[in-house]
This record gives sequence, C-alpha cells and structure tokens, in this order.
Amino acid sequence: MKRLVAVVVAMLAMTAFGSAQLAFRGIGGGIGFASFSFSGATSSESMSGFLIAAHADLGEFAKDFVLFPDITYATTSKSVEGGTWKLSDFAINVNAHYNIEMEGTMKPYVGAGLGYNSFSTTVEVPAVVIPGFGTVGGGSVTGSDSRLGINLLAGVNYKLNDMLTLVVEPRYTIESDFNNFQIKVGVTYAMK
Repeated sequence: MKRLVAVVVAMLAMTAFGSAQLAFRGIGGGIGFASFSFSGATSSESMSGFLIAAHADLGEFAKDFVLFPDITYATTSKSVEGGTWKLSDFAINVNAHYNIEMEGTMKPYVGAGLGYNSFSTTVEVPAVVIPGFGTVGGGSVTGSDSRLGINLLAGVNYKLNDMLTLVVEPRYTIESDFNNFQIKVGVTYAMK
C-alpha cells in the first residue's frame, strides 16, 4: 500500500512539474511596514518598524503556481524604562503564489511558504549617577536567534506596463512564540 501511495505521489509530481515553466522571469524590490509580536510566560510585547525587500519571479512550477523567493530586512526600536530596545530581522523566504485568474491588469494571488529568520536584538541602558557613589550601570546587551517560520500571504499584482508590475502584499509569519505581520509595496521588473 505504501508503494502504491508513493507511486501515485511521484506520478502527480511528475505531471505537475512536467509542465513546469521555471525560468528567471523577473526581479524586484519593495518597502513596507513590519509589526512583531512576542509572547512569553508572563507577558506579551509588540513592536513595529520599517522593512526593505528584494524578490525574484522564477515562473510557474505548476499551472497558476509561481515560485517567488524573497529576502527581507526589518528593523524597529522601542524605548524601554529609560533605555532603547532595538530589533532587526533578516529573512530568507521561499514562497509559492497561486495566481487567481481575472480579466484586466489587476491579478490577485494567495500563497504560502517557509522562511529562515535571523534576529538580532540590542538593549541599551543609560548610566545612572548616584550622588556619593558615582556612575553606575550603562551599556548594552546584545543577542541573536534564528527560527523557521511559516509565511501566509495574499496580494495583488497590478501591471503598470510591459516591463513593470506593482506588487502589494500583506504577509503573516508564524513562529513558535514570535510572529510578525508585514505590508509590502514594491515593483517587479520583467526579464525578457
């Protein structure tokens, strides 16, 4: 029975990828807004900031399914009890878009993918002057972490002309105790 299932899955994959039209179709980038939310044992926190992104359109791997990897960098900071908490996220994502067929220049899509997120954080605490004792404390503490995340996305491509397409994409990334929401606006330049 396991062999039969494996053969059926292999045949479906060969059918899907047999008609694949993977090729470097376009490259682009964008800017946007990122909101991070953390949940710990005793509290939750959220921060929001700026992001920049670069993406590639690698063409269809099955009918209406497009391979669309991207790289994003988001950064934010927040005042915390007299100090500053800075967070940055560098993510490498492999996403698939399902293009929804519609007439006209506007083409919506939904998608999902996996991302490798590398976080770095710095907390800077100001020095405190205590009369009779001098300056106490001050400095910064840094840390880093990396995690895999699941990307859920939707968006729309609006064809500006034969070479340029406007892309608007909201995305939600789910990780163990750390999630982020992004809204990105950019353009894709068609490679011909």
